[in-house]
Amino acid sequence: MDGNFSPASISAVVLLLTAALSSSAAFLEPHDLLYDNAVQAFYSSDYENVVRYMEGALSSYREVRRTKVRCRLRCQDQHPFDDTFSDLRFFDVVLRRAGCMNKCIEEKLGTQSVHKVSEDVVQDFNRRIPYNYLQLAYKKVSV
Repeated sequence: MDGNFSPASISAVVLLLTAALSSSAAFLEPHDLLYDNAVQAFYSSDYENVVRYMEGALSSYREVRRTKVRCRLRCQDQHPFDDTFSDLRFFDVVLRRAGCMNKCIEEKLGTQSVHKVSEDVVQDFNRRIPYNYLQLAYKKVSV
């Protein structure tokens, strides 16, 4: 082997590494899965895993919400409503914003269908139930 690499082989390696890094960076574990794992660990008295999974679930939930808000604001700036108001213009802007949001969210979080959660999980997070589990698990771990 002479140590010389062709530009094509170097660019192929760079493209592969870029794709691998970007796909792993865009993946966020779904908070409902982490939450379910934490609840199962709680009932198995595995409190260290409760803490790990529940903190991950809360972090994932926070990141999904933060990303959606940022994407919504960015897309509103990119596709504003103008002064000439008509039905066609209104729906054009609405559709462009929706497309922009879908693209933005998928770039940041990965496939959106992974982050669709049941209404029960949404209600638990809104009622802040994960913090109850976390508080009990912290008490058990520190004992």
